Amino acid sequence: MQKLYVCWKFNENCCRMYENQNSFGEESSIRKTVVYEQEGGTEKKKYPRAVFFIIGNEFCERFCYYGLRTILTIYLTKRLLYSGNYATVLFHLFAMLAYFSPVLGAIIADSWLGKFRTILYISIIYLAGCIVLAAGSIPAPLGDMRITSLVGLFIIALGTGGIKPCVSAFGGDQFAPDQTKEIQRFFSFFYIAINLGSVISTFLTPILREDVHCFGSKSCYPLAFGVPALLMIVALFIFIVGKPLYVMHPPEGNIIVRVFKCICHALGRKMKSSEKKKEHWLDYAEDKFDKNLINDIKIILHVLVLFIPLPVFWALFDQQASRWTLQATRLNGEFYGYHIKPDQMQVINPFLIIIFVPLFEYCIYPLATKCNLLKKPLQRMAIGGILTAASFVIAGFLELKLEGLDPVFPAPGYTEMTIINNSPCSIKINKVGNLTVDTTIEAFGNKIVGNITRNTLNDWEFVTENCTALSDPEFKKTFNSTTDIESMMITIHDGKLEVLKTNDTKIKAKSGKPRVRIFFNTEYDFSKQPNSSFMVKKEDKRYLIETENLEFPTLGLTSYSEFAPGTYDIHTPLNATSHNEMPVGNIRVRSGGAYIVSIYQNSPSDGNFSVGTITMIEENSIHIFFQIPQYVIMTAGEIMFSVTGLEFSYSQAPSSMKSVLQAAWQLTVAFGNLIVLVIAELSLFDKMSHELFMFAIMMFIDMIIFAIMAYFYNYVKSKNTEESETRPEKGKSNKAYEEETDFNK
Repeated sequence: MQKLYVCWKFNENCCRMYENQNSFGEESSIRKTVVYEQEGGTEKKKYPRAVFFIIGNEFCERFCYYGLRTILTIYLTKRLLYSGNYATVLFHLFAMLAYFSPVLGAIIADSWLGKFRTILYISIIYLAGCIVLAAGSIPAPLGDMRITSLVGLFIIALGTGGIKPCVSAFGGDQFAPDQTKEIQRFFSFFYIAINLGSVISTFLTPILREDVHCFGSKSCYPLAFGVPALLMIVALFIFIVGKPLYVMHPPEGNIIVRVFKCICHALGRKMKSSEKKKEHWLDYAEDKFDKNLINDIKIILHVLVLFIPLPVFWALFDQQASRWTLQATRLNGEFYGYHIKPDQMQVINPFLIIIFVPLFEYCIYPLATKCNLLKKPLQRMAIGGILTAASFVIAGFLELKLEGLDPVFPAPGYTEMTIINNSPCSIKINKVGNLTVDTTIEAFGNKIVGNITRNTLNDWEFVTENCTALSDPEFKKTFNSTTDIESMMITIHDGKLEVLKTNDTKIKAKSGKPRVRIFFNTEYDFSKQPNSSFMVKKEDKRYLIETENLEFPTLGLTSYSEFAPGTYDIHTPLNATSHNEMPVGNIRVRSGGAYIVSIYQNSPSDGNFSVGTITMIEENSIHIFFQIPQYVIMTAGEIMFSVTGLEFSYSQAPSSMKSVLQAAWQLTVAFGNLIVLVIAELSLFDKMSHELFMFAIMMFIDMIIFAIMAYFYNYVKSKNTEESETRPEKGKSNKAYEEETDFNK
C-alpha cells in the first residue's frame, strides 16, 4: 500500500522535511504565531491539539478508501459480471487515476484554495462518489448498475487522490519550525492511523459483503460500500470540527508549475537561440528564472532519471488487490469453522508493514551493515525489487498448481452430460444418436457420458431393468445439446419414465464460495405454491434455493445457489413461506465446489426420502494460507524498495524540490497501474501463471537496469552532512560511521 512510512523510523532529518511545507513538501515562508507558555523561565510550545482532528480524519478516510478498494475486484466480477481480465483493467484504471490526481490536488491547494479548503471541498466530492457507488450496488438492471458504479469510482479516484498530498502537509503546518520531536510523533501517529484504518476495513468489508444479506440478495454490497461512505462522513465531520484550531497558510504558488514553466522556457529558447551553446540546456532559462531554481532543477532531474524503472515495481505491487485476489477465490479459505474471504487476504500486507518497518530498521539493516551489506539506499531498493519479483515467482508456481486442478472440458463441438438416476430403478442407456453408450446407472446413481455431438438432435434410448413401478420399461426421447457441460435427471412420474435436461457448468464461482442446485421428485405441488423453495440450514444460517421453469408440478430442478462452506440440513417446502421442520438429509459443501443434490420421495405416506449428492466441480484443495509466503516476500520487498526509495529521494532533493519529487513518486505508481492495465487489456496469455511469470521476469530485468543506473549514480551530499563536517569534533571520531554515511563512495 502507498502509505507514509518515513517518520515511523523517528529520523529527525526525515521528519524535518515536513516542517513549514506545502502540499507536496515545498517550503513555505509564512507561519502563524504559535502560543507559548512559561515554565520555569523557559518557553515551551504547546503540542497542537489540531493534529488529533487531522489524524482522526486520516483514519476514517483510509478506512473508506481501503475498505471499498478491498472488495472492488470481486464486486466487478461477481456483481457487475465483468470478466477477470476486464475487472483487472477497471481496477488498475481506478488506481491509476487515484495516483494521477494528487498532482492536480497539490496545484489547487498551493495556487488557489489553500490546503484547508482543498481538503474540505474535494472531501465533499469524494463523499459524493462513495454515496454514488453504494447506491449503484443496489440490485437494479445490470447496465444501470455498471454505469452508476463506474461514475462513483471515477469520482472517488479524483477525491482520494486530490486530498492525498494535502492532509499530511496540512498536519505538518500545525507545528513550529523547531518542534522536531513533536513532528516526529505526529507522523508516527499519522502512519499508525493509516495502517489501522487499512487493517480494520480490509478485514471488515468482506464480511459485510458476504455474510450480510440485503435487497433480496445473498450478499450486501450496498452495506459493504455504505459503511466506508459513512466513515467518510465521519472524516469530513472531524475535519470541520477542528477548524478553529488549525494553522492555515494562504496559497503561495506551486513549485511544480514553476518547474514545468522553467523547463519549457529553457527548451523553447534552446531550440530558437543562435547564441553560444551553454554548459547545460537549462541555463537557457536564466533570462527569466532565478539561478537557484535552475540549479535545483538540475539536481532533481539527476534524481528523476532513477525513477524511470520504478513503475514496474508498482505494476507488481498493486496486483495484490486484483490478480492475487482472483487467485484467492480458487483456494480453500476454511479455517477451524471460519471461512476466510478471498479479499480478506489483503489484510496481510498492512499488518506485516506495522511489524516489518521497525524490524528492518532496528534489526535487519544494522545486522546487514555490520556484514558490510545493504549500506546504500539504492542497494536496498534493488534487493527490494528482486524480492518483489520473487513473490511473483511464488505466486506463479501456486497458479500452476491451481491450473493443474482445473476441470477438464470436452473437445470443441462436443458435450459432456452428467446423468443422474433419481429413481429406485436401474436404468440402461443403449445409444445417444450414433454413439453407442451401453452403460447402466444403478438406482440413485450417476454417470458421465462424453463426446455427445453438440447442436445435433440425438435420440436417447433408455431401458429400465426389473422396475415394477413402470408399465413400459423402454423410453426414448430426442435432445439437442447446445453447451459444453449439461446435466440430466431421469426419474419416475405417474408410472412413466421422465427425463429433464439442463445446461450446467464446470466453472468455479467467482466469489470462491460453493454452489448447490437440487434435482427433485416429491409429492409437493409447486404449481399451487409457485413461490415455494427448498431451504438449507446450518445453525443460524439459512439459505433458500428457488425452483425454476417447472415442467411438472411435483418434479424439477433449481438454479445454483451460493453459500458459505459447511454442513447443512436440507428442508423441503411446507408452503410458499415456510419449510418442514424435519430435514430430508444433509450436505457438506466446501470452498469452490459445485454440487447437485437429488431428492426423491419414496412414500407419500411416511415422508421417506432418498437423497444423494453429485460433485460437479471438485472443492478447492489448496489452502488459502499458501498465499502467505508471497505476501510476506512482497511486503519485505515493499519495505526495502518503497520506504527506502522515499527516504533516498528526499535526502537527494533540494528542499525547494521536494514537492516535485513527491509528485513524481505518485506518478510512478500511476504509470505502474497503467502497465498492468495495458497487459490485461491485450490478453497476451491464456494462462494466468504465464502472466505472473512474465511480470516476475520483467521485474528482474528492470532491477538489473536499475542496479546499473545506481552503480553510476553520484550521491548528492545533504546540507546536514556538510554542516556536520564543519562542526568542532566532540569526542572520538567514528571513522566507520563516516564511511557508512559517505554517499559519494
